[in-house]
Amino acid sequence: MTLRMFAADLLVFSSIISAAWCQSALKVSIPKSLNTTSGSCLLIPCLFNISKERENILESSPEVTWRRGSLWSLYDTDGFTIDQRQKEPVMEVVGDLRKKNCTSVMRNLTSLHSDRYFFRIQAENFQVTETKAVQISVSDSLAEPDVTVPVLREGEEVNLTCTVPAPCPSRPPNVIWDPALGGNVTQRTQMNADGTQSVSAILNFIPLLHHHELKVNCVSIQNLHREDRPLLSHKMVILSVECEILTKHNPPKETWISFTDLVWLGDNVTLTCQSKANPPAVHSWFMKRAGLEEELGISHVISFTASHDNTGEYICEAQNLYGAMNSTNLQINVLGISFTAFLSILAALSLLIFALLAMTIVMIYRRCKEAIMSETNQDQNIYANMSASAVKNKQLQSKPNDEKTCTINPVYALKHDLHDETIYANC
Repeated sequence: MTLRMFAADLLVFSSIISAAWCQSALKVSIPKSLNTTSGSCLLIPCLFNISKERENILESSPEVTWRRGSLWSLYDTDGFTIDQRQKEPVMEVVGDLRKKNCTSVMRNLTSLHSDRYFFRIQAENFQVTETKAVQISVSDSLAEPDVTVPVLREGEEVNLTCTVPAPCPSRPPNVIWDPALGGNVTQRTQMNADGTQSVSAILNFIPLLHHHELKVNCVSIQNLHREDRPLLSHKMVILSVECEILTKHNPPKETWISFTDLVWLGDNVTLTCQSKANPPAVHSWFMKRAGLEEELGISHVISFTASHDNTGEYICEAQNLYGAMNSTNLQINVLGISFTAFLSILAALSLLIFALLAMTIVMIYRRCKEAIMSETNQDQNIYANMSASAVKNKQLQSKPNDEKTCTINPVYALKHDLHDETIYANC
């Protein structure tokens, strides 16, 4: 107890002693402590008894307040200013005072409101303060869920229960199971013995072998006005599923080897044996090679550096007090070259292909270039010939008009049996 708390208690007791006539007039039933989240509200369960001679004040709507322990010395003094009053949370009495129910709700709480609070009732010519206080703690995080897991047996229906406090009934948290295991989830709100409330999510499902050692989370989600995102709290449990009732002496039901990779010479290889057994099984390893079986040892996991001697069939045996079961055979073939050498060869082949491709592109480019140049030269020669013909035609067209021209009638030429040479010679 701090010095401030001790001083507050002294002030409370002194105020009660100064009004000795009402010492036994009020008895209040409240929780010793309550917890809530910053930005939320808090329900304070409260019941009271008052002496019979004072019960008449309940009909006149008496004033009910909750006084902070840290501000006790300032109440009813000039030092209790508006600034001091603003340090008090917003309070509302929701219980029926005429039925002696003083249940109240604090709103807009922050961590600065964490304190001890004393119940006070006041009417005309009567006022009294309860000497017992409720310790209120306001946190910036949610309380961790409380998870109840019964004994899980294969094939037997069971309930997993996750419970979280609901200090603000008007804004209860949402409770979920993740994963839901293919079952049904029921959410309900219940009243606790001290008058507080809580929310439970009940997961009803049938445990199976593949649920054994599965991680399941109970998640509490609280939506608050103070932030855009909700607050989260969770608790994880690891399920333990019994195959059947142990008195039936059941051996392991499933055994297998976990391994999916290729094996190259020089690789580091790890084989894992897994089984579904309760109680847990002991695992033994064997290898078959050239018709002979060799025991490799007892272990959950075996590891080795791959060589040609490691080529063979691997078997895992799971055994407990009630029997044994072998896995299917796993054939491992160690490739003749190491994976590093294979990558080097692959890289060399890639470079060779790239070089051939580059040479092919260069040759194609050169041939295309030569063809284009040849076509260009032909076009130039054609252009030169066409130019020369045009000049010659122009010279022929520019002959003098007085030059003799010869015109022979074709009919005349045939009639006189004249040949071309004679005709044009005469011209």
